[in-house]
Amino acid sequence: MNGTENNLKLKDLEAELIQFIQAKNPTYPLDTELTLQQILNYRYAFINQLLNDEIKATETFNENYHKEIENKKFQTKNLNKSFDKQVTFGDKVSDKIAKFGGSWPFIISFIVFLALWIILNATGLLFKPFDNYPFILLNLALSCLAALQAPIIMMSQNRQSVRDRIEADNDYEINIKAEIEIDSLHQKMDYLMTTKWQHIIQLQQLQIEMLTLLQKSEEKQANLK
Repeated sequence: MNGTENNLKLKDLEAELIQFIQAKNPTYPLDTELTLQQILNYRYAFINQLLNDEIKATETFNENYHKEIENKKFQTKNLNKSFDKQVTFGDKVSDKIAKFGGSWPFIISFIVFLALWIILNATGLLFKPFDNYPFILLNLALSCLAALQAPIIMMSQNRQSVRDRIEADNDYEINIKAEIEIDSLHQKMDYLMTTKWQHIIQLQQLQIEMLTLLQKSEEKQANLK
């Protein structure tokens, strides 16, 4: 049996493999006949080159991906720590007064205080009344309390408004960061879909062709025996 029957011409191979072989052997014309073993060797070298190119491309993509994330990175902030550093003693006092003034203990204690004031000054059970009806001193005390309590509560509310604005800005930065991360993930998925899968399919086709050639080579050797 003639050993050249199973040889293949260079022009009968796929275009990418032809380019690879001619890059290795520029003097080979398209009519050059190659043995099955030579084709297997070239295919093996071609697959190694594809894998190496794929590894380099992946490393380059990952490096660019991480650089892009770093360049657009927003630092997360702990608003409690940064905001508490700016709090003065007066701010703390106003917060505590506003917190206590808007609680049930304050309402109950204030009702008890008013009831005792009115009962003791109206009946004179324990001492001589010092604020008889219509309780002018009580009205003055309540007016002073309201006049002082209102701006203190407003101070606390203003600080809360500032805090809300800072939190809104921080939430905006977090949303921008999440949008950038999602966009980067989309780019990575597009890269995988358009590049990786094509290379995987190409490698599988080359492996199938190599197995076919190996089978033909074994059959050739069996026929020679």
